[in-house]
Amino acid sequence: MDSFFKTVGNLLPYHLLSYGALLGTELYQSFVNTKICYQALPMKEFIVLQKRLFPIYFGTQVGLTALTAATHPPYSIFSLVQDPWSVAPLAVAGLTGCLNWFIYGPRTITAMLVRRALQESENTDADPDGSKVHRANRNFARNHAMAIHLNAIAMIATVVYGFSLSATLSAGL
Repeated sequence: MDSFFKTVGNLLPYHLLSYGALLGTELYQSFVNTKICYQALPMKEFIVLQKRLFPIYFGTQVGLTALTAATHPPYSIFSLVQDPWSVAPLAVAGLTGCLNWFIYGPRTITAMLVRRALQESENTDADPDGSKVHRANRNFARNHAMAIHLNAIAMIATVVYGFSLSATLSAGL
């Protein structure tokens, strides 16, 4: 029982839980939740759901990255700054999450809403050649592709960090 209480006072279990939650959230949101919602929901409802879900996801991704960094064993951030193989992937995951949370996520949502409104618009006289719809499609595609790529980079960085963490644990901290 004494070892249990020692473990509760150690950063390692909190670090493992925050890292596991980070990787699990990234994988679940990217490969399970989005795919199922896209297939199961009508497009209008899917857009409404994504509009609400992705800001929370990106914020959670940034928060869990920060929590993972803050609980790095054995001495929190002070241990992390001495380990460049851990700092780099966590910094990449945090930066890409922030870019998606504050820049590309909102741009993608706005572009998606504009594109959908133009596609549903019955007033085609205002855009007889379809140039507005084409520009809206291009704007959405560019921002969405950037968000997807940044999310993929974050996932790769998170997995790389897992290998760094494994190497640290194998070496005995």
